[in-house]
Formats: sequence, structure tokens, C-alpha cells
Amino acid sequence: MLDLLLNLDYQLLFFINHLPHNIFTDNLFLFFSVAGAYGLIWIFIALMLVLFDGLDNRREIAAIFLALLIELILVEAILKNIFARIRPDFTLDSYSFPSGHATIGFAAAYILSVQRRKLSWFFYSLAFLVAISRIYLGKHYPSDIFVGAIIGLIIGKLCFYLAIKLFRNNKK
Repeated sequence: MLDLLLNLDYQLLFFINHLPHNIFTDNLFLFFSVAGAYGLIWIFIALMLVLFDGLDNRREIAAIFLALLIELILVEAILKNIFARIRPDFTLDSYSFPSGHATIGFAAAYILSVQRRKLSWFFYSLAFLVAISRIYLGKHYPSDIFVGAIIGLIIGKLCFYLAIKLFRNNKK
């Protein structure tokens, strides 16, 4: 069974990584990859929320920053070093499993979608584009992205719940 899953993982990587590469698609996916690094696009969105909605969004902003912190500790410091999976392009800057880009992307998409249901398609599409860019660029296997997205959704739900508790208690 594991061999079947690994084979599927390699075939999906090969298919996505071998989509047409040209100056437009390379730059497009590079943009999404860089925007997703360290949660930059999600921090930018959180700051835009403060600028346009004031501090009414402090619960979501706190949840996003908490999600970033948890992702750094859980994914970057612990899980990647436990699994020590070499990236598809064999760069040795860090390990690939699970994807930090996918983790923080789907955590933030969840957090932002809770109160903005009409925009959830945008947040999840952005998280998906950031995640798929990592496969296209040869930085992650599809399973890295899938597991990162699942972890991200769990982190997002947890962080939003904690932020609700934090700000509910501060109103008393």
C-alpha cells in the first residue's frame, strides 16, 4: 500500500512539475511561492484588515500570528526534522515533509473564512496556488502539500478557537 501511495506521489509530482514552463508560468508560480514564504501574504492580508476594518479583526489577526508561531515550531522545527524527507529538487536547505507553505496557507484561509464566507473561495484559492506552486517549482511532493494542508486546517481551527477564548475573556 505504501508503495502505491509513493508511486502516486511521484506521478503527481512529475505531472505538475512538467506542466509547461515558460517565463509567464515560471514567474507566476514563483510569485505565489515567495508570497507564501513565512506567511508573508497572510500577514499582508491581516495588516490590510487592520487598515480597512480597524482593530475589530484583532481576533483573526491574533489567530494568524499564533498559527504562524505554531507552524514554525511544529512543522519547521519538529516534523520536518523527524521525517527528514529530501526535497524533490534535492536542495538541502531544509526538508520537505510537511509543507510549511501549505500549512500556514490553509490555516490562514480557514481563519479568514470563518467570518468572511463570501470570500472563502478567494482565501482557499490563494492557499491552493501557493501550495501548488511548490510542486510546480520542484520544492515539494504532493503528499507534502496534502499533509501540510490538513495540519494547517487543524491549526487554523485551533488558533481561531483560542483567539475567541482570549478576546472573550478580555471583554470582562
